[in-house]
Amino acid sequence: MGHLAGKEEILKKLQKRLHQNPVGLPEHASVYEILSILYTEKEAEVGTKFPFGLVTFEELQKVTGIETGELEAILKGMLKKGLVMSSVKDGKVRYLLSPGLMGFFEFTFMRTNETLPMKRLAELMHTYRNTPEFIQEFASPGTSRGKAYAYSGVLPKVKSEILRFDEAAEHIKKAGYGAIGKCYCRHETWHLDKNCSAPIDDICMSLGIASDFVVEQGFARRALVDELLGALKKAEDHGLVHIGDNVQDQTTFICNCCGCCCGFLGGITKHHVKHALTTTNYIARLDQESCNGCEICADRCQIKAIKMEGDYPVVNEESCIGCGVCANFCPTEAMKMKEREKRVIPPKTYKELMVRLMQEKGRI
Repeated sequence: MGHLAGKEEILKKLQKRLHQNPVGLPEHASVYEILSILYTEKEAEVGTKFPFGLVTFEELQKVTGIETGELEAILKGMLKKGLVMSSVKDGKVRYLLSPGLMGFFEFTFMRTNETLPMKRLAELMHTYRNTPEFIQEFASPGTSRGKAYAYSGVLPKVKSEILRFDEAAEHIKKAGYGAIGKCYCRHETWHLDKNCSAPIDDICMSLGIASDFVVEQGFARRALVDELLGALKKAEDHGLVHIGDNVQDQTTFICNCCGCCCGFLGGITKHHVKHALTTTNYIARLDQESCNGCEICADRCQIKAIKMEGDYPVVNEESCIGCGVCANFCPTEAMKMKEREKRVIPPKTYKELMVRLMQEKGRI
């Protein structure tokens, strides 16, 4: 009993450490079970002492006091499970304690892992992400963690150069390479027998240097620009919403999301939190003269922001995220994407996004 009590105390300290991230992990019974499944006691001890930001092996060894060989083995296990992330700068490996969201929750379902109780983890994570405590943390007013990206093919031919960050394809081209793998949201709901018919495999992507870690640890496979753009086209053929970091440059991921399984869109569809996702600088507008009343746009909208009123669709402009799904499927091109009157300018980089989130939550 003493040993069990000891681990429970370590997990409480670990939860408190993880809750200090830009997107934290509020206390809840389900989160402790998740941590107990994913973390060994030694890994949890290291997690509680992990400094903020990127650290070298030597810096981590100094704060943990663990000898070299043992710490190397612990880190190797944590990297494999996505509990720690690594990157290389100036030839030096640096480590970062992975957050829960976007972090080891996603990594857990980015591959099939027979060594973990995947169904139980799916149940726990699904429960946790729908608690009032986590919804308040993830979708609190202020800066959103993610933003919608637009389908390039439906945007006006003449558009402001500054708004290129709204296009998913532009982020892929700028990154130059990436990785492609499972949709972790639909993989999780598959374990719950609740997934929709949208693709699970080879559909979501990491970009640029952020993809190096996921390839190295087997969470996804390497993909170059042409294949990534092909996956983007496959997503658009299925009417999925492109979602990435709420940044202008250096986005780390693009997910292709459905309204039923996706955590981001679920904030809108299930919990009615309109600011769960930052919109693009575009909004859907109907050219009524060209509309034949087919209802395809309303059927295709992943967040149900379009409703039929009589013979014509009406866009809820407070809800529209400007993704372009409706315009992509409109057979008469009556639904068009127009620039919003008020610009939506996200943080410049990932680092700026993280700092802004921390400031708004009073964590720095």
